[in-house]
Amino acid sequence: MEKVSQGRHMIPIDDLLDFATNEYLSCGRSYLCKIKQVSHIGKHRNQKALKRLSQILINDLGPYQTVLQEMSNTNLDFSSPEIERVKSIVSEFLLKVDKRKLLFDRPFLKFFMEQGYLEAAQEFIVRVRLDNPQLSNEEIFQALRNVWIMNSLQLYWGLPLEITPSVYAYSLLYPYTDNLLDNPDVKSDEKIKFNRRLSGVLNGEKLTPTSYIEEKVFSLVGQIESQYNRDRFPEVFDSLRFIHEAQIESVNQDKAEQLSCDQILRLSFFKGGTSVLADAFLVKGTLDIKEMQFAFVYGSFLQLLDDLQDAEVDKNDSHQTLFSSGNDNELIDDEVISLISYMFSANAAVESDTRIVSLMKEVISACSLVMVMDAVGRNPKLISHRLYKELESYSKVSLSFYKEFDKFKALINEKA
Repeated sequence: MEKVSQGRHMIPIDDLLDFATNEYLSCGRSYLCKIKQVSHIGKHRNQKALKRLSQILINDLGPYQTVLQEMSNTNLDFSSPEIERVKSIVSEFLLKVDKRKLLFDRPFLKFFMEQGYLEAAQEFIVRVRLDNPQLSNEEIFQALRNVWIMNSLQLYWGLPLEITPSVYAYSLLYPYTDNLLDNPDVKSDEKIKFNRRLSGVLNGEKLTPTSYIEEKVFSLVGQIESQYNRDRFPEVFDSLRFIHEAQIESVNQDKAEQLSCDQILRLSFFKGGTSVLADAFLVKGTLDIKEMQFAFVYGSFLQLLDDLQDAEVDKNDSHQTLFSSGNDNELIDDEVISLISYMFSANAAVESDTRIVSLMKEVISACSLVMVMDAVGRNPKLISHRLYKELESYSKVSLSFYKEFDKFKALINEKA
């Protein structure tokens, strides 16, 4: 990992990586005791309300089975009365959950909706289905997750919430590249060739695509170039080269050779940190060092959250992460505690925070904590009974309740 530079422009990637890893290693568990506890009665009340509201949602969506079945249709008219009614039903459900604080202490979904999150998501989905009809709903949602991160950064920095050419293109780039690099049917030498040619395009070379994937990926890079001139915004393309390098280096986590915890930490932070660092540059064009640090740390703990959620699958696949590299029955209490403390430390309030920044930090912390609770609730054997009960004391619902959401999702799919 070395600095990528063009003239006087430079992203201090090693400094960012050192900063993030030092922050993580110095967190301890001090932030855990600051989280508000929820009584058993409170959890029961929240669960009862969530079940009731979810059943109402399922019943209300019942008459719209045909519409739900056609949601993946590329020619679907999202402005039709039926679609508008489905959107209204789902929005009403979310706002009730939000207002009653059933999952989070502070309502925020109404604010996000008022900023245009749903409209931006719809615009993205419609365009993706027209341009990329072969992508599955799962792949589109993977890309949409990155759109939401970039939209959050737009709000965080007081920018208009919109699907810019770079938001659209970058959010689609890595579903395409990840799928190719993770595909066991694609030969190793083909992957090496693709990586080499993509590196050339990111460096500004004009290459003729030799495959469908190259055609799509090179075109997406071109859309970013349409928004950001390489000479005026060299760090934008430096950041893209870094995330591409991180993707390639992450292959080391799949090798038979046992990596040290420090090696795994730096690989994970390099991949996650550079991903959101690229998000940030593509949203803002230029960043100062504090903004780079924020984006890199944000990306690094999002990567750890993904790794925690995938811990069991990663262990079965021999993919080495902080949560999967131990022995079969080894608990990951320390790693989970460190992750929670790191998340809250990264989003700690400072005096210069604006009202929006303060809200965004609180939302990021709250949503990240729910993701931890969800992962542990679905796979309690990852941690000790003691830590499980401690984490449950901070949750708005019992940890086992998170599995209930799968049942509601299945019922909605049945309706569809």
